[in-house]
Amino acid sequence: MTFGRILEDLSMSAGANGAILIDWDGEIVATWAASDQVDMQLIGAHHEIILDIVKEAASRHDRLDVRHLAITTEKARLAISTVKEGYCLVVALGSERPVGKAILESKRAVERIEEEMG
Repeated sequence: MTFGRILEDLSMSAGANGAILIDWDGEIVATWAASDQVDMQLIGAHHEIILDIVKEAASRHDRLDVRHLAITTEKARLAISTVKEGYCLVVALGSERPVGKAILESKRAVERIEEEMG
């Protein structure tokens, strides 16, 4: 299964506007959006940096390993998940969507992505 298909399945099951898989350098591996109005490249552009900052802060406490991060604003919600080898998964949701469901579905998608990676 392709990464794009995994992102589409994730987005549909989470009720998300889209999802993007980013590598350790911030390069886009795959993306999927529900419409042309959703710019997943822009949404995903700096979220690897945010995840790295949170992971660095958490690493100061023994045995804390950040797997998922939720960001909520007045207009949108994001679920950011770590993937092996420094990859990052970002899911974009409307403000009315439950971010917990997106994290649960992201966990399943990460398993599928990692399996596809080998």
